[in-house]
Amino acid sequence: MRIDTSAPGWNQRSGQAVWTPARGADEVVIDLQVWRRTDGECVLDVSKAGLSFVLAHLTADTWRIEAATGQRHAARGTPPARVAWLQIALALVGRPPAAPWQFERLDPDAFRLTNPRTGERFVGSLTP
Repeated sequence: MRIDTSAPGWNQRSGQAVWTPARGADEVVIDLQVWRRTDGECVLDVSKAGLSFVLAHLTADTWRIEAATGQRHAARGTPPARVAWLQIALALVGRPPAAPWQFERLDPDAFRLTNPRTGERFVGSLTP
């Protein structure tokens, strides 16, 4: 996925989150890079130890996701609720995640995104 986030109009924030993939699973600390444009377009890069493993791209009416394994999926419309990476991208740019995901601002820079059905959750913060 090639997107020139250095072009004018992009705003970048970075941070970390503790990701719990499922209820009772071990927690994993991940790094987040989020780029956003005023029109709502968003790119989310998720990495661990400097290695990117998920890249998500949202526009007003399309979504794309690419994994380090080479898997790629894209479509028009609302991102599927089952793909957590797309839901966190939505939430971090101020769009509501799909049900059953629940997003909370813990303070202006900190957040929690939870799926109460599966126990999957992200708790983290982004720098201004």
